[in-house]
Amino acid sequence: MMRRFAAMMAMCCIASVPVWAQSADVNAEVVSYDMQLLRAIRGDASLGSAAVWPQTMQSIERSSRATDDAFARYVRAYYHPWLSTADTTDGMKFFDDADGRIRLLRSFDGTLRFTADASLMLRPGFYDDGTTDGSFLLGRPAMRFAGSFDEHFGFFLDLSNGARLSGTPQMIARTDPVLGRTFKFQVEEQKFFDRYIGYVQYQNDYLRIRYGREPVQFGFSPIDNYVHSLQAAPMDGLLIDVPYKSVRFTSTHSLVEGVDTSGRAVPGKYIATHRIAVDPWPWMSVAVSDMITYWGRGLDLSYLNPLAFFVSAGLGTDERSRNDNSIIGLDLAVRPASGSMIYGSLMVDDLSYSSLSDTSQAGNNNKFAFQLGMSQLLPWHVMDAPTLVSMEYARITPFTFSHRSMNASYTHLGAPVGYDMQPNSDRLALQVRQWFTPRTFLRIDLDFTRHGENLLDSTGHIVMGEDPRFPGSGVMTPIGNVGGDVFRGDGDFLQGNRFLRGNVSYSRRVRLWFSAEWYSNIFTDLRIGYENRNGGNAPGSFLYGSFEIRIGY
Repeated sequence: MMRRFAAMMAMCCIASVPVWAQSADVNAEVVSYDMQLLRAIRGDASLGSAAVWPQTMQSIERSSRATDDAFARYVRAYYHPWLSTADTTDGMKFFDDADGRIRLLRSFDGTLRFTADASLMLRPGFYDDGTTDGSFLLGRPAMRFAGSFDEHFGFFLDLSNGARLSGTPQMIARTDPVLGRTFKFQVEEQKFFDRYIGYVQYQNDYLRIRYGREPVQFGFSPIDNYVHSLQAAPMDGLLIDVPYKSVRFTSTHSLVEGVDTSGRAVPGKYIATHRIAVDPWPWMSVAVSDMITYWGRGLDLSYLNPLAFFVSAGLGTDERSRNDNSIIGLDLAVRPASGSMIYGSLMVDDLSYSSLSDTSQAGNNNKFAFQLGMSQLLPWHVMDAPTLVSMEYARITPFTFSHRSMNASYTHLGAPVGYDMQPNSDRLALQVRQWFTPRTFLRIDLDFTRHGENLLDSTGHIVMGEDPRFPGSGVMTPIGNVGGDVFRGDGDFLQGNRFLRGNVSYSRRVRLWFSAEWYSNIFTDLRIGYENRNGGNAPGSFLYGSFEIRIGY
């Protein structure tokens, strides 16, 4: 048995086909994501082929060569120096015109690859919340380095240091969620904002091991996903990805930045996730995930095991059972016809079969989140380019993704790791994507959100009162906590967790994003957004717009 296992591992490590150890740069390049999504919905590829991001360069190249449409041609040109067909160079080439795109540096001697790119961004914009209005200006230089050695070992590094040239940082952060999660921009100096994506990676045909930081996504929704979302802040950690035919196993273990209810840093907070996906037929994909959040004791080797079942491991000791937050999930997608996709997700934070139908506080041990949506390619084309319409309903029940220890919420840098929505809320979302060319598109997002917010006193703190379970005891408890804040998991058994209990707010948002590459290496992004919020603890409206010009990548 041991000999067979050793032989299998050896075969994985000496793959005979070049695999060029890089991943798609989903932080700067969106066409590869769009290409894979459209291929899956059309039926040119299995649905599971577009569910895990970032994807390897091997997968991207294989898909781009399976067809010769405009998306595939763009991807091949953009990643030309990273592909198996890249031409060798005579030493280091400066300002190299590689397949129509300018690279600052490029070198490939048949074994060692290296590329370097530079970028400069300028973003003017405005904001208005009805009380405060103004304009802002941001600038950001950036450098990107990528390379591989002997095809199996690769690295990637994207560094930038932007500056606020004018405007109020708190208001600017509301126009861009990335800035809202940047400590230096929000709290420290409020003048600069950094961006860092970087990893080292080993890869062969059936195995990818990546250590570093990059955006990650698990799920089928083009709008947002629960386990990991590309819209969330990247985390530093280990990723193991094992795709084989119709089965794919993906594991992550990351150090995250947590804060407690006072805004202080949570020491040693980690989030680990597993996902096993099966595509029994090209038109169906099903995946099971489990997630664990733990803190305060350093790296836990029980959770570092990629084959550990987190729910069982989390109940193995008293400390883990009290302090760790385990969640399991199910994702399913089907393609009933070419051009259509129906998808759904179910997350289970806590589950007690005996109290599933109990509406009193005894039933509060059942916490769920679910999502149901559909994507449809329209039958007509604009400028010979597709139109994709997606609609979904998402609900997160009270206290889901939070935890009684409060430090083990499923969050990073003050925001959810997955779907950007608070517990005790639901959302109806519509997204329309109209492409004109692979890199020129218009995206419109509309959504309506209801949120049962916690009951606050005049100082902005959760209302405290006597424990309703023990009248006359004099024990003060957070009776105003209705499960509407992912950072406040305490008090979940004080009262029955009726959905939307609390101070209900109603939010309506519309966002427009027009992005274009007018010439190779010259990009613009126009973004306009409006939110109207009534009810809740902070009613109001917010209007913003920005026009970004970017040269380079």
